[in-house]
Amino acid sequence: MPSSTSARRWFRIALLLYGALNAVLYAGLLPLWEGFDEPFHYGYMQELSRRGALPVLGRTVLSQEVVRSLDLVPAGYAAARNVGRGVVFGDYFRMSAEQRRELRRRLEQIDPANAAGDSQSPNYESNQAPLAYVLLAPFDALWASVPLPARVLRLRLLGALAAVLLLWSAALRLCGLLELPDSIPLAVLFVAFSSQMFYGTVCHIANDWLAVPLFTLVLSEAVALYCQPRPATGIRLALVLAAGLLTKAYFLAAVPFAAGVVALCCWRRKLPWLKGALSIALALAIAAPWYIRNLVLYQNLSGMQETMGGTPFGELVRAAAHLPWVDAALVSARTSLWTGNNSLWALSRNTTLVMAGLLIAALCVYLWRAVRGRVGGAECVVLAGTLCYTAALVYSTVLTYWSTRGAGISPAPWYVQVLLAPGLCLLFIGLSQNGWAGRAWRLAMVWTWTYVIAISYAVKLIPFYAGFTTGTAHLSDLPGWYARFLSGSYGALETDALLPPGFLLAMAAGVITMAFTLAAALSVITLRNFLLPPSPFRWTLKD
Repeated sequence: MPSSTSARRWFRIALLLYGALNAVLYAGLLPLWEGFDEPFHYGYMQELSRRGALPVLGRTVLSQEVVRSLDLVPAGYAAARNVGRGVVFGDYFRMSAEQRRELRRRLEQIDPANAAGDSQSPNYESNQAPLAYVLLAPFDALWASVPLPARVLRLRLLGALAAVLLLWSAALRLCGLLELPDSIPLAVLFVAFSSQMFYGTVCHIANDWLAVPLFTLVLSEAVALYCQPRPATGIRLALVLAAGLLTKAYFLAAVPFAAGVVALCCWRRKLPWLKGALSIALALAIAAPWYIRNLVLYQNLSGMQETMGGTPFGELVRAAAHLPWVDAALVSARTSLWTGNNSLWALSRNTTLVMAGLLIAALCVYLWRAVRGRVGGAECVVLAGTLCYTAALVYSTVLTYWSTRGAGISPAPWYVQVLLAPGLCLLFIGLSQNGWAGRAWRLAMVWTWTYVIAISYAVKLIPFYAGFTTGTAHLSDLPGWYARFLSGSYGALETDALLPPGFLLAMAAGVITMAFTLAAALSVITLRNFLLPPSPFRWTLKD
């Protein structure tokens, strides 16, 4: 029989493979520019790869290649209205198969040389921090002669697979530093890799593929510094924080958190004050040129469009007082759990309520545990980091409400994915200390997310992009849809997806099968370890 160590290692590898297969499937299924603001993020990368220059908000425009492609791809109604181009999905699905093939043929025949030509369309993502784009830009330059759809797919896959690998390693490191039972990191990774919005966030060209795992890595390095306060650990924290600051402006919320952890280590006389101050100074020094540039160009630190021209404190306070916080929380909960990409359609209300109910109940258990003073020092570091970022989300909500004059009442759902792994880690810690009920609740979450990732592909995404539904779908429709697939009729999936439909269907079947297999294995581990004493002759994981 395999040992506990061997079983744990292979289960972790299986989870990494599961996340990677999901990433490939999602990136290949997503039509061109259907990712959140994707053409504008790609335009940022083109400015780097083709011109070797950082874009400037208000001056940089999209390339002719990107603008010409926008008229040849399907788009959600809101995205088409925002860009002023594109074929709305409903109209695209009503086209004949030959008309759709002609659009795809024209899309693939756009001359890559058009990437060097300017359009008249401004790029509103030109204010983003550069690191994630800088890392992908050499590959964009390498594949400059490749047709646009294939080039975008390759770049998506690079970012998405890197995101899965980074989150996998960061979450395992964080759980290891917290000395958690073996089954908790497995459950954290499984639920994270079964979350549709994780892939909706990292499987398109943007900077989120790097930002989401980097935040978990910042937390893990902060915990490492708290547990082993050495100068080398402080330097690692500084480098990871600097990478975050150069990836996304919301890492500014992590600066006071990291400084607080360093100050705590110094106050406990575990780290010299000078070396602690130098570690924070190093992070700020690396990121400072970018934020000084923001001050010079945009007269604000973050470079966000909402803060252009200043943010009057009094008006923000009044906006906070008038913001419908209950509605904002409900909208944020629903969209951060499941959002149908740029088309912005949602999961069923009942399923979303079950997911939210499971999370809220787990949060209440954790808060009760915290009130009773059962939170350890290293765990407090993770909690402090998540609270700092939550405060930033609250500020983003107020800023959105103020800047849109009440039209927007919640932060962007992809912002919330930063808390996915550390949040699950904390929730599962709380559940693990509540005996049989806590383990049962954790398994309920595992199986709920298994169901959700399965219907995300089988009932929602694949039928929608094939043109069989308008976003609202029912399990009773499955036999008819998949009878059409088996007969070789793939609908619009033949022309709007970036990978062949047959390959996507086989991948979806494999991913769903793997999801149920892993969920069943986690259930066996949890039940066996709870009901039976450990045995050296049995394949077991510590719970």
